[in-house]
Amino acid sequence: MNHVLNTDQIPWKAFTADTLKGYELRPSVIGAEYTDAYSMDVVRVAPGGWSASHVDQARHAFYVLSGEGRITVNDETFKVAAGSIVKIPPGVPHAVNNDSDASLVFLTMYDPPRQRS
Repeated sequence: MNHVLNTDQIPWKAFTADTLKGYELRPSVIGAEYTDAYSMDVVRVAPGGWSASHVDQARHAFYVLSGEGRITVNDETFKVAAGSIVKIPPGVPHAVNNDSDASLVFLTMYDPPRQRS
């Protein structure tokens, strides 16, 4: 097993859906090859980008690496920046908005691991 991963080796996957704008991720930077307890993605939201309110069935958390934005959980909106942690329980609506001039970059950890198709 390779113990050190350079995320530059994982290409960004861009989304083209009506529910996402300027939203990309590097999927499964930590995934089933390492653990079945959780999975982790790196997410990048371009300036002016967003994800519409949606619900996931797994608990997950965001750890903001860089940039600034707003994350709405249920009906409460939080300003986030580098170092912010946002916890999202299963079945709770949430959305991400980047109103800044720089990319918003964060880790997303899923528990249980996110299932990829």
